[in-house]
Amino acid sequence: MASTRCVYCDATLQPNSMFCLECGQLIPQSAKPPVPAQFSPGASPAAAAPQQKAPTAVSAVEPVPLPGTLPWQQRGTAQPEAPAAEPAAAVEVRPHLTRAELVFSTGQRVRISGNAVIGRKPAQTAQATGAQAIEVEDDTRSMSRVHLFLELNDGVLVVGDAGSSNGSGVQRDGVLVPLESGGTKVEVGPGDTVWVGDVNFVIHAA
Repeated sequence: MASTRCVYCDATLQPNSMFCLECGQLIPQSAKPPVPAQFSPGASPAAAAPQQKAPTAVSAVEPVPLPGTLPWQQRGTAQPEAPAAEPAAAVEVRPHLTRAELVFSTGQRVRISGNAVIGRKPAQTAQATGAQAIEVEDDTRSMSRVHLFLELNDGVLVVGDAGSSNGSGVQRDGVLVPLESGGTKVEVGPGDTVWVGDVNFVIHAA
């Protein structure tokens, strides 16, 4: 029988010795180092294989919008409906006038069917332009001799200041808009009030 040697100091051991006489260390029953259980004879392959951790469930992650991405552009989000368009504002349509009646604050009533000139003494200017002369009584003399031009063409009535001294204006819905002296003519219609100095007249369809 071959002699056994100490695994600690390599000294020769006596048969069936429990400890080494040289170093005093306890002698294991087998000189061979212990073999791990998973590699011992008869161990199952499953025991030898290293254990693998079960996959961890991945929780749902909320999508992060990219820079410049609107919230409704993210996946799974419905696009908001476009706001309903506001109705277009109603456009005022003035009636087609073939004739008009002017009712003055002095009590005069005059009908026109074409061009006319209003003032204290408009006859000469009206004759030169082929227009109808409308002479208005004005005790305060706030009206000029030739104060206002009227033009009724193609169903549209316009008025323009003739360069008067005290000015003219158009009043509509409680708002008075001055006319430019000797300037651009303005369209008027039934219900409008036109001021010539301190005198005014209301337009009616005739």
